[in-house]
Amino acid sequence: MTNHTFVLKDEKAFASGAFENTAYADGALRLEQYAGRYVQAGCYTTPEISAPAFNALVASWNAATPAGTAVELAVRVFAAGAWTPWMPYGKWSPFLRRASLPVQHPEDAAAYLDTDMVNVRAPGGASLFQLRASLYTDDVRRSPSVYLLAASVRPTGWQRETGEALQHRCVPVPAYSQLIRDPRIGSVICSPTTVTMLMNRWGEDLLPEEVAHANYDYTYAGNGNWSFTTAIAGCYGYECYVAFADIAGLKKEIKNGFACGVSVHYADTPEHAEERGLPLLEGTTGCTDGHLMVVRGFETGEDGTEYVLVNDPYAPGDAAAQRRYRLDQFAHAWGGVAYFIHGKDGARAVAPPERVTGELRRTEIAGEYALFLRGERKSLATDFCEKDGLCTGTVCYTVQDGHAYATTAHKRFYYTNVSQAGNVLLDTAAMPAGTRITAYIIGELGCMTVAGVNGAGHLFPARCALGFSAARVLFSAFLPPCGRKTVLPRIKRHESAYPFHMRLCRAAVRRESGLRPLCRAGHRL
Repeated sequence: MTNHTFVLKDEKAFASGAFENTAYADGALRLEQYAGRYVQAGCYTTPEISAPAFNALVASWNAATPAGTAVELAVRVFAAGAWTPWMPYGKWSPFLRRASLPVQHPEDAAAYLDTDMVNVRAPGGASLFQLRASLYTDDVRRSPSVYLLAASVRPTGWQRETGEALQHRCVPVPAYSQLIRDPRIGSVICSPTTVTMLMNRWGEDLLPEEVAHANYDYTYAGNGNWSFTTAIAGCYGYECYVAFADIAGLKKEIKNGFACGVSVHYADTPEHAEERGLPLLEGTTGCTDGHLMVVRGFETGEDGTEYVLVNDPYAPGDAAAQRRYRLDQFAHAWGGVAYFIHGKDGARAVAPPERVTGELRRTEIAGEYALFLRGERKSLATDFCEKDGLCTGTVCYTVQDGHAYATTAHKRFYYTNVSQAGNVLLDTAAMPAGTRITAYIIGELGCMTVAGVNGAGHLFPARCALGFSAARVLFSAFLPPCGRKTVLPRIKRHESAYPFHMRLCRAAVRRESGLRPLCRAGHRL
């Protein structure tokens, strides 16, 4: 906590507020229980918090919100001698179609909320603020858990400091390019790519698209909602919030071992800077009115020039994302907004977007693979990836190439789609038999199915349900008739390639003394 950033994250900090159908217990704010059932709604309101006169405020929260639950933060400020109405950020959960409220700023309003930032119009700014967290559930057995509430103000006449020069201090953070991700959204996912890098630095293994779909704001129509982005990190168990900061503050985070996300705007050449009215930041790619990147360190050159070390996702490749920019230029390009993310708290409950494991099986249609979950076929919607011109899902895959990668996101991804039959389209024609493919099917809310298949694949006959009898059919076509003692070793050798089929075949062999050929036509592995 600084004199302009306020973080509530323990019982002492929450105790001074007002509880309505809520209670603080076991390290979190939750709905109250009666007879073992949670109430459907409640709220918590902070006391009036005094701050230096400010002209802007950003708020954030960390919460675990299981399916059927949600939280909503609202803020009000004291400006022009009166309190403004409560300004809500919109209900939030990874399992909701998240949407901030439409921007409303009447000319006579002392302050208004623009997606994620409160702008104060009143002369002299505001001097007080309050936060109100509302908790909701549709399931009396579940409650959201709020672990952190934060607000940071931008003081009027703020004098930002640069702090002392660092010779070389760098935090290891994996670097990802947003431009090689899903081409439908790659150019606009700098914020989720940035927070993915920050979380993966701590040991997560997330994909930028996974975070992007869980982060989308349907009112803002994009991924640029700072509060929603930090909330995503919070639902994985990390302490993460948005704050106004200066270079000295970033250096302090780096010295403590924490990389940060920063919001910048810039032009790449002096000509573009003059033409667009943007600060010059040499070494960047293109021009932008708003962009997020990771600050991972600082260093000082032999001539005394200070540099900031970054992972800039707007790069042609992952390796090219690791850059350094002149600190004096960066200071002008950075507006002072930062994502602060610290290590995961093991005591927190987590409720991130779901991940499940599935299996792909080749169909009778060339290049189409059916998705199976827990042995049951799941047909995907034909508009899974795009609805009404909006990217609502991502289907992609990787091919085993024998290389080791620091994280899954570093692998080479191939982006594909869903067929009219509801199957995953894979280009496996040129792949050697036995090549391992892993598909990633990411839905509209960020939930992901990871499914594997071998390049040559095995056929899923459309007219044959893979039950017990089908296993006998498949296996009889795969191996010649033979006794139990010969069959079982052969099953074992093929289990890694065909785990589902071989388990069924093993069960069939144990049930009978041997397998007799039943029907070979149209059924093969």
